[in-house]
Amino acid sequence: MNMQNVIAGLIDKVPFQLRSRIKNVPVLKQIQSFLLKKWISKNEFVATISGGPAKGLVFPVQMPQDKLMWIGTWELKFACTLHRYIQPGWICYDIGGYKGYYAGIMALKGAKEVFVFEPMPDNAFKIKKLIELNPTLPIQLKEVAISDTSGKTNFKLMPEQTMGKLEASAFEQNKKEISQITVDCITVDDLIKSGLPQPDFIKIDVEGAEDLVLKGAMNLLQTKKPFLMIEVHSPEIGKHCMVILKNLYTTIFVLETGKVPEMGTPEICHYIAYN
Repeated sequence: MNMQNVIAGLIDKVPFQLRSRIKNVPVLKQIQSFLLKKWISKNEFVATISGGPAKGLVFPVQMPQDKLMWIGTWELKFACTLHRYIQPGWICYDIGGYKGYYAGIMALKGAKEVFVFEPMPDNAFKIKKLIELNPTLPIQLKEVAISDTSGKTNFKLMPEQTMGKLEASAFEQNKKEISQITVDCITVDDLIKSGLPQPDFIKIDVEGAEDLVLKGAMNLLQTKKPFLMIEVHSPEIGKHCMVILKNLYTTIFVLETGKVPEMGTPEICHYIAYN
């Protein structure tokens, strides 16, 4: 057995409740950091997540950026909330799929189908690997951006690895991108017109284009009213979202505060909306 497998075995033995706290224990934090840096290769390896809402997901890990996904503590409050709300048999849309971690949670919880939308080539490549490694999970990748119009659009690749956004996004407009690519873009309503099943649940994480996604889904929102979990990238963008949501949903609150958005929100937070 190589040292990488030994370290993985040790991590698996750490009680899940303690995994996110190790960084706050000075000696344990330093030991963990030493072991990971010395013995865990920066080359990609395959691991089965052993704890948390993604437990059982086979995941292609690239260190150090995927460490928290590997140990099951990536954005833990949001991930646990998503896991709690997803119902078996639901059709789910993951808009802004990143590396497929949340799509995996949806599928593991019993979603009938999970459609993950990701236009960024590096992330799409990772999601394809995840799908190959989990052949029994009902995940389908759509390599398109979701917005308020359909057609071709510019997509900005950011300095942070695996991060990008639509040119029309209102988030960090002054931040310098490293390059631009042209991607296919489509609205949610046009997706459904093309034959995709209507979702019961939508997760949105699109780096400042949240309100554009909602505008392109107005027919769905007015008729089906799917459960929504939205990462909102500024209070101003949140206000734009609320103009749309407040007339359609009876329950809207901020995950981080438990309050309605008008009562103040963190700079970046998550809206949850349902009827």
